[in-house]
Amino acid sequence: MLFEVHPSPLKDKNGHNYVYVKPLSGLRLSFDNIDDYCHRHYALQSGELGRAFRVFMEAAKTWLADGYRLETPLGSFAPKIGLTGEKTSADKIGSHDVQLQGIEFVPSKEMMDKVRNWNRGFRCAQNPDTQALMADESHLLRALQRSLSSNGGFTNVRSFMMHSALTYHSARKQLDHWCEGEHARLQRTKIGATYIYTEV
Repeated sequence: MLFEVHPSPLKDKNGHNYVYVKPLSGLRLSFDNIDDYCHRHYALQSGELGRAFRVFMEAAKTWLADGYRLETPLGSFAPKIGLTGEKTSADKIGSHDVQLQGIEFVPSKEMMDKVRNWNRGFRCAQNPDTQALMADESHLLRALQRSLSSNGGFTNVRSFMMHSALTYHSARKQLDHWCEGEHARLQRTKIGATYIYTEV
């Protein structure tokens, strides 16, 4: 598994930043890729995995909406709730003060064992120099064109991040920079919770 090393905001007693590791950015598979792989290697009908997941989501919504934790071979799913604001008294909390904040996933022991048994070790990826990449205008423009081409004429932060080897924050900063000024290169549009960028 390729990994990256990044500095964290926490410092030791000498003022040095602690570092943390994470899997190499940009490694992802679409569900269609996974479905096709299962079709070719595990004798599933094409689309069968997708249908199974959609049925599971339809069934799971009933119990998750009522607060149940669902145990599956992959792991357990449970609703995560929280308060809409800061409260100091339990007596003053009503139903309107509580909101659904997400769904928590905890992998099963079987799933973790399978991944651990398949894992063949770790290898450090060459961490890109973000400042050098941000200063290389030709690199950024080539990455933008590749990202636009691969998405049918638009891009988003994650796509540009993958093509440019920038961090999420730097990729967003660059895309937003291209939207500024009288001669902006890009136009930003919000669709749902995501911003997409198209050429002006």
